[in-house]
Amino acid sequence: MKCDVCVKSVIAMITGLLPLLCQANDAALSSEQPAIPEPMLFDLVRPLASPKGELEVNNLAEHSLRNGDINWAPELEYAFADGYAVEIELPFENSSLSTYKLALQGTLDSPASDRMIHGWQVITKRKAHENVYSADALYLHGYRMAPRWSTFNMLGIRRTEFGGDGRNVILSNNSLFYNYSSQLVLGVEVNNELDHHMKWRYRVMPQFHYNFDKNRTLQFGVGPSRLSDEMRTEWIASWRLIYAF
Repeated sequence: MKCDVCVKSVIAMITGLLPLLCQANDAALSSEQPAIPEPMLFDLVRPLASPKGELEVNNLAEHSLRNGDINWAPELEYAFADGYAVEIELPFENSSLSTYKLALQGTLDSPASDRMIHGWQVITKRKAHENVYSADALYLHGYRMAPRWSTFNMLGIRRTEFGGDGRNVILSNNSLFYNYSSQLVLGVEVNNELDHHMKWRYRVMPQFHYNFDKNRTLQFGVGPSRLSDEMRTEWIASWRLIYAF
């Protein structure tokens, strides 16, 4: 009987520690508590509920395996208040600056839970060589289903242009993650766009995150996309290198 009690106590202790073991040393998080990995393609402006003063720099690069084009975007993210952060991003197409991008993110109050967190994000963009503005507004929701399994989802709308030929596009981003170890996270991310003609475009990105330490993370993946061309599938290799201060 005592052995059974001891075994149950050890199992309970390991179960309690497992989330910490799986989530340690991760600079790429959607939220810090619960610690949920961050999508690679549609990333967040610092983790939800980040404390004031956190700073991150990162770079996303996307390489088309069809035509060799490279899109890349350096980013600077800063939590200016508890639960609120701002991001400046400069997307490039090959060697040419294409867009100026500014994002603001906030954390919403959540029920007392160590599994769920939610918030919002607003993104504004201006084309570098044209006086054209667009914006996205998104609801963010993260949920840890089990010690190793978690999901992060976004739902919102994009205005492709203010004035002129601007249209509304429905956006969703859905990610599923598995914490294989304290250093390695496996996941799959799906971007969806539904335009005003009800035409659906998508991108699927299987990915892994390798955490060198609590400050440095590399994300990498290869997957099919029809976001740019809804009639033809394009395979894209993507990586993001992150350093959090």
